[in-house]
Amino acid sequence: MSDEKKKRVPLLVLIIAGVLCLLVLASAGAAFTWEVYVKHSEGVFIRKTAEILPITAAKVGSKKVLFRDFLKSKDTLRTFLNSPAAKEQNIGVPWDATLEKNVLEKLVSQAALEELAEQKDVTVSDEELRAFFADVISAVSSTTPDVGVYLLENYGWNEEDFRQNVLKPSLLEQRLATKMAEENNGDESALATYMEKRLQEKDVVRYLKF
Repeated sequence: MSDEKKKRVPLLVLIIAGVLCLLVLASAGAAFTWEVYVKHSEGVFIRKTAEILPITAAKVGSKKVLFRDFLKSKDTLRTFLNSPAAKEQNIGVPWDATLEKNVLEKLVSQAALEELAEQKDVTVSDEELRAFFADVISAVSSTTPDVGVYLLENYGWNEEDFRQNVLKPSLLEQRLATKMAEENNGDESALATYMEKRLQEKDVVRYLKF
């Protein structure tokens, strides 16, 4: 074999190896995409990756709903369905794709509300949020003396989780409803009408498949 042919053999091997590596990477990428967007996998690798990378589950305009937040919301709902509170209320709902879809839709709606709040310059400060939390604690103190324990047992939350996931969106929605009503001749359904239309627009995209 000539020296020229000997040189070509390693080069050919490198080219083939490179092509195979690309195929392996493409297959791995396709598998990862399938695990996230079709199976909504909750495996350790997927969770760790979602914590590091901003994997998008849906978007509302320029606002992204991250897959990590979708997983956290699923965890919260699953914790509640297996909680003492759910048992006391005789809530025995089986876990299925409908519940998962509802989790995503809630996050999409929340993103749309946050988008509108930015447009309308409607905000909720940390001080207001803590004051609202104090009012809630006062209102339930007779029936739920240790709110921290209740939140952890029934939702897997701490108090800050509760403030950010429940109280802040609630306050924001209340203020937006008031703002929209004022801008629409006192129409109290103005926010609901806006949201129904907004969530059907083309720049609202749900990437997860159900």
